[in-house]
Amino acid sequence: MCIKRFFKFLFFAIFAFTILSCNSGPVPDKIISVHIAFDKKLQSESKINSIIKTLRNRIDKVAVINRLERVDGKNQIYLEAATHYDSKRITDLMVCPGRLDFYETYRMDSMVDFMTELNTVSKNGNEEQNPLFDLFKSQGHQRGSILFHVSVNDTSKINSLLSLRSADSALPEERRFIKFLWGIKDKNTENLPLYALKLNRRAKPALNGNVVMQSTMGLDQFGKAVIIIQMNEEGTRLWEDLTRKVYQERSQIAMVIDDEVYSAPGVSSGPITEGASEISGDFTVDEAQDLANILNTGVIPKISVLDIHVEKLK
Repeated sequence: MCIKRFFKFLFFAIFAFTILSCNSGPVPDKIISVHIAFDKKLQSESKINSIIKTLRNRIDKVAVINRLERVDGKNQIYLEAATHYDSKRITDLMVCPGRLDFYETYRMDSMVDFMTELNTVSKNGNEEQNPLFDLFKSQGHQRGSILFHVSVNDTSKINSLLSLRSADSALPEERRFIKFLWGIKDKNTENLPLYALKLNRRAKPALNGNVVMQSTMGLDQFGKAVIIIQMNEEGTRLWEDLTRKVYQERSQIAMVIDDEVYSAPGVSSGPITEGASEISGDFTVDEAQDLANILNTGVIPKISVLDIHVEKLK
């Protein structure tokens, strides 16, 4: 009997240790239930299973998953998970496609003629107005990658002006290979920066996230959270070529996640040969951890949240 009791005790001790080891983070205080929908064109079971696997890898880092499954053959996925974190963090992990791209940038001084011409052709005969310039909260540095900052509320107006073709003749010679993207919101001013990015001859970025082998959260020299990326052998070679070109041209490389520019650093000391780099963006530690997690687990199609329910645990 003593031996049986001993093994019974040992079994429960190991079980308890395993549970505690697997859930070393904050104790869950809520159950979050989320219905998400994906594109109906995703009919392949293998593609849907791949999405579910990716979501599981993402959510496992911040929650204990009770259920994660497709809803009865519909273009929907249901998640039920216990977590300490808020529902926004969970849904952000679920809906972020996680596409990473690297672009060369146009310097602001090469875009001045275009911006001036765009402002002129937008006046519609009213010479007292400056439809573009009046929206600027600040303008970028001549040799920098930011063209200007505007209020979040004015981005749609800027997008409409940029869609006009009448000012294209003032673009740099490679105007067919240009893409305008907004950067992340400035947390102090709530304004957004605009970048002009170079596309290659196939209308693609210079490099994409397929060459990234690993992403981790780290701290820069000032103690701020960043995402540290390490590239594979092919990526290391391409990254060296790209950083050499940017260094020689004294321009910048935009680091873009899901068509949003997080940072656009220059290359100050020659080509980078180790295939490593940092993505900064005024992150909190949690934000950097989540984005590194997303980049590690792979790209998913665009997903929308249908409904979400939060139940507090007693």
